[in-house]
Amino acid sequence: MVERSLPGRRGRLLVAYLAAHRLSAVDRAALLEVLWHPADPGGGAGAGFAALLSKARAVLVPIEIRGRGSLQIVFPPHSVVDADVAAAALHDAEVAASRQDWPRAWTQALSTLFVTQRQFLSGLDHPWVDVRRRTAQHDHERALACYAEACLHLGPAELPSAERSARRLVELQPLSEVGYGLLMRALAQRGDRATAVVVYDQLRRALRDDLGVSPSPATRDLFSRLIRPQQDGKVSPTFRARR
Repeated sequence: MVERSLPGRRGRLLVAYLAAHRLSAVDRAALLEVLWHPADPGGGAGAGFAALLSKARAVLVPIEIRGRGSLQIVFPPHSVVDADVAAAALHDAEVAASRQDWPRAWTQALSTLFVTQRQFLSGLDHPWVDVRRRTAQHDHERALACYAEACLHLGPAELPSAERSARRLVELQPLSEVGYGLLMRALAQRGDRATAVVVYDQLRRALRDDLGVSPSPATRDLFSRLIRPQQDGKVSPTFRARR
């Protein structure tokens, strides 16, 4: 893999930073600040950067790093960047969900999850990396919610996936009502209302203990519909079609 051939931590960070800002050239001084932060980028940093850049250029061929005072990474035609693929797929998934095109929402949300489940620049610690990781984590959570929603609308075969995704969302966002609502719906659709009630109580206690608030009216309404007796013993369609 190219990543393993790059010159150490700074080599990985250099290429990742340029790739993330590939639409415009990046000033050399800004790169020195990123690569040598928090140390003073003076002294031998300039010579070190020149050597680092030379090694990275040799490893990346046919990808190019162009420029001297300002640098820009240039990919060969038809190249794809994972972050771009994930962002486009997430947008498409959420648009499809808004149109109730559940098969497409399912496919595109899953494409996003394949990318965002991997940690950005694993093994590296840097303020810029942390910001990117938080952004990727947020996108991952949005994709989980969209994927679970699509699964709920695609029939019984997808209920296990809906439940797994909703549980993961609750783990990642223990004070957000979105994951709990999706999980309650998945449990109710497979006939386990008792556990759905437990999930609601878990949410209620978490909000009370940590924020001093109660579940929103929408979530309380969802819960009321969940426990409402159904003559045929099934969950009503209105329960499944929460907006």
